[in-house]
Amino acid sequence: MTDTAAEMPVGLEILRALPPEGVAPRPVPLVFLHGAFAGAWCWAEHFLPWFASQGFACYAPSFRGHAGSAGHERLHSFGIEDYAADLASVIEDLPCPPVIIGHSMGGFVGMRYLEEGPAMGLVLLASVPPTGLSGPALSLAMWNPSLLGEIALLQQMDPKWASLDVMRGALFSAEDDPEVLARHFSQMDGESRRATMDMHGGMRLRPDGWKDKLPIQILGASNDTLIRKAFVRSTGRRLGRRPEFFEETGHGMMLDRSWPKVAARIAEWLAAQGF
Repeated sequence: MTDTAAEMPVGLEILRALPPEGVAPRPVPLVFLHGAFAGAWCWAEHFLPWFASQGFACYAPSFRGHAGSAGHERLHSFGIEDYAADLASVIEDLPCPPVIIGHSMGGFVGMRYLEEGPAMGLVLLASVPPTGLSGPALSLAMWNPSLLGEIALLQQMDPKWASLDVMRGALFSAEDDPEVLARHFSQMDGESRRATMDMHGGMRLRPDGWKDKLPIQILGASNDTLIRKAFVRSTGRRLGRRPEFFEETGHGMMLDRSWPKVAARIAEWLAAQGF
């Protein structure tokens, strides 16, 4: 990406899932981008094997400083530019440009990448809007200040300090299995303060240069307390697309119990685009 991106640490974790034997491969690969406090692991349980079974070559990087990637000791020095550079490095090694599927912060990273790099399409899941997190943060402060405090604990200290019950309400539908949530919660990382500042106004995206050049799907969750429906709609207005919403679904759309509906809708959209 740009020259401002920090030098990438050696050892970027990339989880892969390829079509099994006997399944006809699709022509366009998929690259999945995780959100804040997460890693590529969030795609591995459901989405990577499911989309591979549909014929897609699937790739999910962990941004530098996250999960199995190098750079944990330098996490707070990394920004959105660095994460976009990680994405660019993955795409450079693919046989053709992919469809980018970004969740939350990963959607913001994908949109930043598209200002300079190629892709065949973009799918946004409960994505940070192009205008950043200022609006969602203000909404959270008004409607759920306890959750805002838990996110601050995640940011400043360690995920293990945050309340499991509060984070359950933030990430999943009320029906989700608490044991499953506890397992996912144990995998969470801290998040870069610099990247967070970028999304709180330090970086403004410029989608006008690319939004009409590729197909875009915008999906949201009706039970999402982090990226509420109003902000998903604002993303739709900015990108000129009508968003769709999943009922009884929380922010963690790829891990929520309703993930099969989400995956099936993405696959239907991909097929409609000829992917």
